[in-house]
Amino acid sequence: MVSAVATWTRKTPWRQGYILQLSATQALDLNHPETPEATCVVVTSHDCDLANDDLNVEPDVEVIIGCHPRQVNGNFFWAKAARTLHLEVMKNGTLVTIELTATAKCLVPKEKLAEFIPDATYSLSGKSLDVLRSWLAVRYNRAAFPDAFNDRLSQPKFDKRLAKLIEPLGQHLSAVYFDVDGGRELDRSDGSAYELNIALVYPPGDDPEKVADAVESLEHSIEELFAGRYYDSATSTWCGIKLKSCMSISEDDLTVSKARSLTQWRLEYMTLKADDEQSSALS
Repeated sequence: MVSAVATWTRKTPWRQGYILQLSATQALDLNHPETPEATCVVVTSHDCDLANDDLNVEPDVEVIIGCHPRQVNGNFFWAKAARTLHLEVMKNGTLVTIELTATAKCLVPKEKLAEFIPDATYSLSGKSLDVLRSWLAVRYNRAAFPDAFNDRLSQPKFDKRLAKLIEPLGQHLSAVYFDVDGGRELDRSDGSAYELNIALVYPPGDDPEKVADAVESLEHSIEELFAGRYYDSATSTWCGIKLKSCMSISEDDLTVSKARSLTQWRLEYMTLKADDEQSSALS
């Protein structure tokens, strides 16, 4: 629908997380390249940037050309993956999922978007908006692990097996944290095992006991997976990676100070510089 006001003002109806109507995506040629029929374009610019009506300073609105995925993936919820996000929103009173990819960002001139109003059939809860904002920040602010640790974790595709194990419960986990060697970058070229602690963080939801039981079951499955790959029962030693602990913790019990010191594990790895250290909060 075309807005009655075709110029950009500080009173713009657009806000971060708002979604474009079909008429706008078609007029602005913002169709999803793989599933154009399922296109869903989300505004990602900050509210302050949207309110700026000086087009010489802030001429554009950043959006992501997303879609409604054919199948959801638990590992893409709660901003656990830096490149892809599955975000739950309401559409006409029904819960639906939007898939966003970080590389699908583009800029739309404000003077063109001013002709349209947001799609009122969609609404984001405060929690979903927080997830979106966290995910937008992740790409520029995510920790990484030593190359040698990543190599050991990925052989033979063990990291993918771990992600597959987590996936069914991934929609209920807000984060998976790794503490490698207490946050120190140690020289493991002698083949000695990296020491690993894992924390599975979950929102309690409407049925905290049920969620806690499910995550606790996942703990045991992860312990068995690591033992099966890295533990040599014949010599009673860990080879490559030693899993010291795997524990679950509710968001209600995770303090802000501890959360800030944890290092989140994601499938997209980056290389740590030699003088970088990871924060440690698990022991």
